Amino acid sequence: MPENTLNWSGNMKPNNQERARMEFTIFGVPVPKGRPRVACRGKFATMYTPKETRQAEEDFIRQSAEHKPKKPLEGSLGVMLWFYKKKPKSYPKKVTQWTTKPDIDNLTKLALDAMNGLFYHDDAQIIELYVVKKYDEIPRTEVNIRKL
Repeated sequence: MPENTLNWSGNMKPNNQERARMEFTIFGVPVPKGRPRVACRGKFATMYTPKETRQAEEDFIRQSAEHKPKKPLEGSLGVMLWFYKKKPKSYPKKVTQWTTKPDIDNLTKLALDAMNGLFYHDDAQIIELYVVKKYDEIPRTEVNIRKL
């Protein structure tokens, strides 16, 4: 995990007191959560998830499966997410921050939704959230989940 990490709130007990903590990496370019689409079939409108979003969620679930707990975590959770993508070669060297689309909240939404039911019962359990998007040579998403 990155060295410049945020300290968790003071209410967290030390790791030696049976507190759950998971860290893992999902390799590949981070994909934002797409908005649901509507298709009309005759007189009926059907909502569906875009193919790219569905595939990205499936890939996230597949790569994270070996790290999931035996049963979803209970109670309050803190989540840290780092999204990395390769900087375009056309960008000047002085550009070091990823300030272009996709929006950080859409990247976060896909990651949290993909972990729903596997790592926790519902993302409403997340009471602390720290998210960063940066450039790096290896596109990936780093995840850190802690029970608070």
